[in-house]
Amino acid sequence: MKSRILSLASDTLVYGIFILVGRFLTFLLTPFYTNFLSVEEVGDVGNFFSLIAFMNVIYSIGMDTAYFRFYSHSDQTQSRTAFTFAYLSILVVSLFATIVLLVLSQQIAPTLTQLGERNTIVQLAILIPLTDTLMVVPYAYLRMTRQVWKFSVVRFLLILIAVGLNILFVVVLRYGIIGVFIAQLIANCIGLVVLVPIIYRQFGWQFDSQLFRNMLKFGLPTIPATFSGIVLQVVDRPILKYLTNSNEVGIYMVNYRLAIPMMLFVAMFDYAWRPFYLSHYESSDAKRLFSRILTYFVFASAVVFLFVGFFMDFIVRLPFFGGKFIEPTYWQGMDIIPIVMLGYIFNGFYINFTAGINIQKVTKYLPVSIGIGAIVNVLFNFISIPILGYRGAAWATFFAYLASAGIVYYYSHRVYPIEFQWKKIFSIGLSMLVIYFVFYGSTNELGLLPKFLIRLCGLVIFPIILFVTKVFDIKEISQIKRLFRFTKKEPRKDNAQSF
Repeated sequence: MKSRILSLASDTLVYGIFILVGRFLTFLLTPFYTNFLSVEEVGDVGNFFSLIAFMNVIYSIGMDTAYFRFYSHSDQTQSRTAFTFAYLSILVVSLFATIVLLVLSQQIAPTLTQLGERNTIVQLAILIPLTDTLMVVPYAYLRMTRQVWKFSVVRFLLILIAVGLNILFVVVLRYGIIGVFIAQLIANCIGLVVLVPIIYRQFGWQFDSQLFRNMLKFGLPTIPATFSGIVLQVVDRPILKYLTNSNEVGIYMVNYRLAIPMMLFVAMFDYAWRPFYLSHYESSDAKRLFSRILTYFVFASAVVFLFVGFFMDFIVRLPFFGGKFIEPTYWQGMDIIPIVMLGYIFNGFYINFTAGINIQKVTKYLPVSIGIGAIVNVLFNFISIPILGYRGAAWATFFAYLASAGIVYYYSHRVYPIEFQWKKIFSIGLSMLVIYFVFYGSTNELGLLPKFLIRLCGLVIFPIILFVTKVFDIKEISQIKRLFRFTKKEPRKDNAQSF
């Protein structure tokens, strides 16, 4: 069991290094945006990319998920056929939708932005989801074949290119919001060129009608769940703009992004988690293994929460090109950061719980669980935003993630019951909140240096409390430490079961 946990940790670390650095580079665009774009432009950037996320789900029609399901290590013919079906389906749907939207772009532009040159802005934005979705199946191939380094390096280089082009067009050439979309579109086109060899090698021209029907049967039901997942992540921005204005969206989006360390941790875990449980679910001790992983996930999430919650005050005040790291206009919204991070933690719970549903092939429960979360998100946004403004949007996101995690746990426990270490998980969460409120609240009125030192002490005290209260013993603490070290991967087994 230990070697398999360490294998997951190793993959998570590789994914994590590149995701962390790549997303951090993307995060660096936030201070550039706050210093070189207007608050209204920042808000519209967030709103457009929210809509792009919705389009990506529609364009992929669940075939990327179906490819994961029908990839086989032992049958390369089936794998290549599944790749072909998935890629061609996405290509046809996304190309047709893009053409239709381009034809209608002048009619829909006034409803999306009031900025100048709005037709150009909308047309550029329409092309981005097309180029996004044409890369998802090649990326899925790299993940299923455990080409972790290649996947991570390609994604990282494209992020690096996009960030560099953003700086060129927004900061140097002063193209404004148009520069944001030009930069992303160029980076996506470069990504497609890089992935062409994989697309060429994996195309198989044998038609298997039964396989195609099975892929559609598996993939299409995942669309509502995936779409609802996007609703959970980004619907707050369009609703916030509808109920308020682009300035409110700008302040909200910037501070939402300041919770990026927690989002990064959950994302890098998710990348490694799915291939991991698909490879180990037939082991005799799989459930005990999955239970311990959730406990360790919660502990690591708590460390990230305390670190960001305690020290983001200092980061936003650092000097940066054009001003502070985050322009002071946006500081008023920093109180939403811990709320957003708690939401991400519950999203991590959701990711853990979906393992049982996917293992038992009952994906029909996913639209229900995450759909309820999406409904909660929409309802809470409309109820709380008129009262609390953008803070209401943050609380809506938190309750939505909480609801989706609770519902998916209910269904997962019915079909694949796992005895999670709830006592330990509750103790970790309670200790985290007590430490945060005591050490954060008591230092608000202090100077920067004493505030920093006292909060640092709180971060150090957290694991000590868990040790004293026997949440973890010495043996488990040693094992947790090893999870964060780079370890040699398990040798890949050619006869591994596919899922």
